[in-house]
Amino acid sequence: MSAVTLVTGATGFIGGYVVRQLVADGVPTRVLVRRPELLPSGVRGQVEVVQGDVRDRAALVAAVRGADTVLHLAACARAWSRDPTEFTTVNVQAVEDLLEAAAGSGVERLVHVSTILTLPPSRPAPVSGFAARPTPYEATKRAGERLVQAYAFSGRHAVIVHPTRVYGPGPCNDANALTRVIDLYLRGRFRVRLEDGDVLGSYVHAADVADGIRRAAHAGRPGAHYVLGGENFSFRAFLDLVGELSGTRQRVVALPRRAALAAGYLGLLWGRLGGSTPITPGWIRVFLEDRPGDIASARRDLGYEPRSARVGVAETIAWLRGERRWQLAA
Repeated sequence: MSAVTLVTGATGFIGGYVVRQLVADGVPTRVLVRRPELLPSGVRGQVEVVQGDVRDRAALVAAVRGADTVLHLAACARAWSRDPTEFTTVNVQAVEDLLEAAAGSGVERLVHVSTILTLPPSRPAPVSGFAARPTPYEATKRAGERLVQAYAFSGRHAVIVHPTRVYGPGPCNDANALTRVIDLYLRGRFRVRLEDGDVLGSYVHAADVADGIRRAAHAGRPGAHYVLGGENFSFRAFLDLVGELSGTRQRVVALPRRAALAAGYLGLLWGRLGGSTPITPGWIRVFLEDRPGDIASARRDLGYEPRSARVGVAETIAWLRGERRWQLAA
């Protein structure tokens, strides 16, 4: 079997970093993508492209055939979708089909990229009712994990990794929301944050997550879970770090929890009426949970060593201020 590495989700934020790292290291790389033109410009001619959707079983089979390593990053990670089946078809059914294809092709190593949100928080959010229920994203990512765990318990090699709050140079879109926040803060347009009681989150540079994913494929214990995070901060402290490193201090008002939840319910109603839904009550609850990341096992088993937040945020600020070169994120 050739030493080909297949990457799904290669046009996503973290996926782009994974592909660039593989190409830079001379690893024969194959990608399954719907829109090849969205691949990072520096790697388009250096990877084997299988055009297709992870929801297409035939495309998955074709992409997996002959690969010895599979890095599965593709996921539906929206706040909300008008199509109630989208989360299940992408985050569960596609995982099941991928695992079946991997087993049939004799894939040697598989890494499933999940999220820290599938792990219990250190302290739950003080909410009840609809807001306390798992979001469709959380519920389906947990279901996908159960499939991967069963695959690993059957004697095959599979590892699950849990990225935390990711930032770094890249498109300022929903998948890279933290960098978008940094950008808005620098331009004086980020004026309101959630009054979250200074719960902790783990902040990590996307390049380090990508490195951790690759390390998990080769050094991860079958069936193991690894948190791929960085330093633990409150969101307020993270914004203070951005202000310190940028020399730009902005006043940010804390929105009370009840008002934020009301905005989430209004967002959900607006989405059902055909509008855009950037936030829901369930996602407000997510940001009220205390979720420091414990990366001890990733350090021990994988040799994972993320850069400091001070270094990573400084790189991101420099990139946003005009030094928009991928070399900053190497």
